[in-house]
Amino acid sequence: MGDSFNAVPGAIAQLGMQFGEQGQELGQTAAGFGGNVFEVADAFGLLGACDGAMKQYISMAQSTMQGLQQLAELWEETGNQLIAQAEQYELSDEENARQFGVILQAGVATGGGR
Repeated sequence: MGDSFNAVPGAIAQLGMQFGEQGQELGQTAAGFGGNVFEVADAFGLLGACDGAMKQYISMAQSTMQGLQQLAELWEETGNQLIAQAEQYELSDEENARQFGVILQAGVATGGGR
């Protein structure tokens, strides 16, 4: 027996929903995190203002926020793609079942189904 592949559309769709939910949750968490991450006031003191530490911190925080948002979007898109793929597997299975039904009926009608 050769290698085989078996797709379970329901499990694929469920995984897709989990990816989508996690992406939305990450997006909301990142937005909450970003709300106060830039409120640094004088956290770096006079030295920070002089040596650019605050500027570097703001740049790093902006990059982090952008990365988190991109990751959230990627997870949501991956979830959508998995759900769409599960639907395609279901349609393919239905079409294959229909085609096999036609073949079996033709065989029975001609007496070849024995």
